[in-house]
Amino acid sequence: MIFGFTPGELDLLFGTDHVQRVPPEAAIAAGITGDTLSFLSEIGLPDNEFLTFPDFRKPGAAFKAFPLEERGAAWNLPASSAHWVLLGNFEISMVVLDARTGEVHQLAEDVMHPIRLHGDISSLVKTIAELTELAGALPEDHADDEKPLEKLQEDLDGLKSRISSQDPRPFADERSEWAEIVTSLGAGMWG
Repeated sequence: MIFGFTPGELDLLFGTDHVQRVPPEAAIAAGITGDTLSFLSEIGLPDNEFLTFPDFRKPGAAFKAFPLEERGAAWNLPASSAHWVLLGNFEISMVVLDARTGEVHQLAEDVMHPIRLHGDISSLVKTIAELTELAGALPEDHADDEKPLEKLQEDLDGLKSRISSQDPRPFADERSEWAEIVTSLGAGMWG
């Protein structure tokens, strides 16, 4: 994994009721193995305001295969997309997980080809965790004052630098949802 997390670390940040661990049988049925399987079942996925995940707490919850037949003709997809499963959704795009490699991609209708979003699931969760902490620390009136916005921009630049030093993907493509979210946060248009 690109970023290290300990079991329970997300529980402290998001609260136990807001972290869902994927049942190992659901991940295995989707072809997920190794470190990605361990991360999903032991560390988990946090409920957050940026990206929604299926509710794996429900009995019988499962990953859905990426609908390659529906999307393949219109999208410029790599051969590896045959191994993709739906992981979640941003507001206007879907996020898929390559079950074999653990890589995470974003699919947005206006782009029509996948955006390489994360090298692995730990990078996705690290980005969510850091942005959640940053957004949660914003004062109510942060958009009305230049000083908090300047400090916020410095914090966002630091966050991007810390994450990009270990995984350059999350903020590399200006069409990625993360780039849009960081821009919105930096302009005071979030929360």
